[in-house]
Amino acid sequence: MIHNRVSILSATVLLLASAVFAAGTNKQGIKANVPGTKLGAVGTTNSSTTATNPQDTETIQARFARLFPGGGLLDIQGSLRRVYGTTFSTGASPSDSADKFMRQWSMLWKVPYSQLEKVGPFEDGAHTLPLVADDDGENTKFTAAYFRQQASGIPVFRAYGWGLVRNEDNFPMVLAGATLRNIGDIETRIAGQDLDSSSINIGLAANQVLGQFTEAPDISSPRYVIWAGIDEDVRTSQLAVEFKITSGEGTENYQKVLFVTDAATGDVLYRESLIYHGSVNIKVNEYVTSDFKADTCGVETTRGMPYAKVVIGTTTLYTDVNGSLVYPYTGTGTVTIAPTMAGKYFTVSVGSGTLNTVAAQTVADGATATFLFNPAAANAAITTAQTNTYEMANKTRDMCLLANPNYPTVKTQTGFIVRPNLSGTCNAYYDGNINFYLTGGGCANTGYGDVVCHEYGHHLVSCAGSGQNQYGEGMGDVVGVMITDSPILGYGFQTCSTGIRTASNTCTYSSTGCSSCGSEIHACGQLISGCVWNLRNSFVASYPSDYRTRLASLCINSMPLHAGSATIENDITVDYLTLNDNDGNLGNGTPDYYAIANAFNAHGLTAPVLNLLDISLPNGAPTNVSPAGGTVVNVNISPLSGTMVADSGKLFYKDTASSTYSSVALASTGTNTFTATFPTLTCNSNIQYYFQATATGGTLVTNPQGGTSAPFTAKAALSSAVLISDNFDVGVSTFTSGAPGDTATTGAWIQSLGYGATCYGSTTGYSGTKAWITAANGCVDVDGGKVSLLSPIVDASGGDTVEISFAYYLSYGTASPTDDPLEVFVSNDGGASWVLMASYNIATNSSTTTSTWSTLKTLNVRDYVSATSQMRFKWVASDNGTDNVMEAGVDSVTVSTVTCLGAVQGDLNGDRLVNSEDLGILLGNFGDCTTSPCLGDFNFDGVVNSQDTGTMLLYYN
Repeated sequence: MIHNRVSILSATVLLLASAVFAAGTNKQGIKANVPGTKLGAVGTTNSSTTATNPQDTETIQARFARLFPGGGLLDIQGSLRRVYGTTFSTGASPSDSADKFMRQWSMLWKVPYSQLEKVGPFEDGAHTLPLVADDDGENTKFTAAYFRQQASGIPVFRAYGWGLVRNEDNFPMVLAGATLRNIGDIETRIAGQDLDSSSINIGLAANQVLGQFTEAPDISSPRYVIWAGIDEDVRTSQLAVEFKITSGEGTENYQKVLFVTDAATGDVLYRESLIYHGSVNIKVNEYVTSDFKADTCGVETTRGMPYAKVVIGTTTLYTDVNGSLVYPYTGTGTVTIAPTMAGKYFTVSVGSGTLNTVAAQTVADGATATFLFNPAAANAAITTAQTNTYEMANKTRDMCLLANPNYPTVKTQTGFIVRPNLSGTCNAYYDGNINFYLTGGGCANTGYGDVVCHEYGHHLVSCAGSGQNQYGEGMGDVVGVMITDSPILGYGFQTCSTGIRTASNTCTYSSTGCSSCGSEIHACGQLISGCVWNLRNSFVASYPSDYRTRLASLCINSMPLHAGSATIENDITVDYLTLNDNDGNLGNGTPDYYAIANAFNAHGLTAPVLNLLDISLPNGAPTNVSPAGGTVVNVNISPLSGTMVADSGKLFYKDTASSTYSSVALASTGTNTFTATFPTLTCNSNIQYYFQATATGGTLVTNPQGGTSAPFTAKAALSSAVLISDNFDVGVSTFTSGAPGDTATTGAWIQSLGYGATCYGSTTGYSGTKAWITAANGCVDVDGGKVSLLSPIVDASGGDTVEISFAYYLSYGTASPTDDPLEVFVSNDGGASWVLMASYNIATNSSTTTSTWSTLKTLNVRDYVSATSQMRFKWVASDNGTDNVMEAGVDSVTVSTVTCLGAVQGDLNGDRLVNSEDLGILLGNFGDCTTSPCLGDFNFDGVVNSQDTGTMLLYYN
């Protein structure tokens, strides 16, 4: 409540200070010839107050902020106008309290206290003024204390300061205001001059203004003033003469004018009329569709006609954006007012029908003339199209210039032609003018809403130097979106339930066809309108009070950056980001980087990736991590164009079978160095992981850069090894064809490019061009028995898990036998004996003549045999019984081992048990070691003896 009162009072005080002329006498001396006390000089700085400031280099604004944390400084166009928000001083009286404030803080206005005197802006020069009657009707709640600025006794033109004091104990001053001016060294420049008003050369001072008066002028009240501008118009201080001229009193040419002129040259510095002139109020309205829909879908309403052309005699004027105009004129007679269906910036030129008109009105001084174009009684689509197109064109222009007051051509353009009601239907177009068709052909009159915005959008594109095509159509839609704040374009064009396009779309960029919504220019244009609509939705959440202004600023100012192009590419994304940037470095993001990037990325117009932090792994990314936990990864996170948020470093990880990531925090080990420690994991699981840190501003940085989309991978194991990995495309394979017991007469395995197109088997390899297949030449299949494919022998003895994976194909032509399988065997003794792991007898045919490959098959070898150093694998294709077509292939074979658990002390045969078998091995090696490694020599002294036996017994189970 107190603040509300202060606001009302401050406005009242400012009005008084602005309206009242500070009068002097006809004979002015060095001292001001007005009531008041001239204050003693304190100097040109506030040296008397610096003892309260412990920091010699602290600015006065910083000191103010430190001493008054609840206070505020209201700056208007570079001028301090209000000090508000708390109590700033107290005293024995209102004058004393305000005086204390001015003594300490006048330099906030760059005005030394020595230039102030206790004189108010009123006719009597009163220093104080009671304000706001108290409830008792006798007292007041406030007192305003005023100070006039002067230099060497010469008042500064309309320069005052004041303090608003509450009339209560200690008289707290709660608000200060001023129109004080920084007058620099004017006192030095006027030193030694005769400043008495009698020395004024009024002939020189008034020489340049006398010609403005048709009647004999009467000059009165000349006095010297310091001129330094008025209100926000800041000028270099100079000595000036203020005077009034009265002329033609009692006639129609009566004038009374205040002038301020240069004391040395007579140049006019300021002019202000001091008499009342006749005036009339003018209001020009138009009947328009109330929303942005077609005339047939909406209801009409009356709104002010923006910038309407008004002719008064030989004078042409224009209303404001709300259709209002006050016309002041000399004398008090009547005037005739005649608006037209045109405006300052747009002229309506109809293709069919008659241009809307209104009758002129003759009104007297002080009266109001109200006009209405397209009144409801005469309202029809053909007349409403005139007012609709005029209004929407003005709205679009205003939006453009609010976003960029210097927009090329538009900023100075007047008389732009708007052409509604052209012969034809179902279209609108831009040809340097904007053109709209009549109702017909199943379409509404197109002179309405965002159809007008779209066509004027083409004009904005053209003025910006860009080509049209897909970009022009897209930006036309964007302009419509900015005006209507709706994604629907052309609502009511054909029916009142839909539009013709929508910016709420999923169109994505295509390098060959423009967009997933099509290559036609209107369809393709939806790419950019879709991006803008997504960005609009993001801005609504972030900036609910001014999202439309922010969006328009980016959209309008991006158009001149598109000069010379008519396509929609992601250079537009870069333009938006650059316009949004605040430090000249896109690498560290922009204030709305993610809103813009996400909006454009969603439509395939990808944004550049940020480069804020460098996350590196000096020892590399592990491919195996311990299932027991504790695997440590060294991580360096160095600032590039950003700074890491403290404690934001994390390791994210998950099993590939899981849909969500878990995380652990990185531990700091020094400047920019960290460690990541993996937790307990399921053995032999496949792990995906990445590292992440947050840069200041909330930007997430990952390594790998793709984060969840391209993570590191590892096996949860103490170790893993790939023993075989062969796709058979390069070089001579280590696999061999044939094995003891093969009986087939044809169809031996060969490493080949594949079968011919009509030979039943696959024509290519699973992962390349070659594979092992059963005799491709001449379409020879397996006949009369079996043929074998052997792998090389590998050592898998260290693996807790041994896996083999492979792809195969199997074809029987048109038959479906059950006794001609492709079998997979394993041996752990180098091929001396074999164990069946899998048998396949279902063809992988895609037709009766060709075969496709299976998916990769994975088998756990230890489910069938124990792992040794003599592991071998065999694929056997058989043609048994009835002679059928039998074609088989094998490709992309991988054999790998995983060690999940560490070695068990005392376990000599690798079964993770310490028992009689291990004791037997130790006793068999008792004595001096003759082999390496020497099984049983636990203390590595070269002898297996009782000490080693004792060690084994400690772990015996």
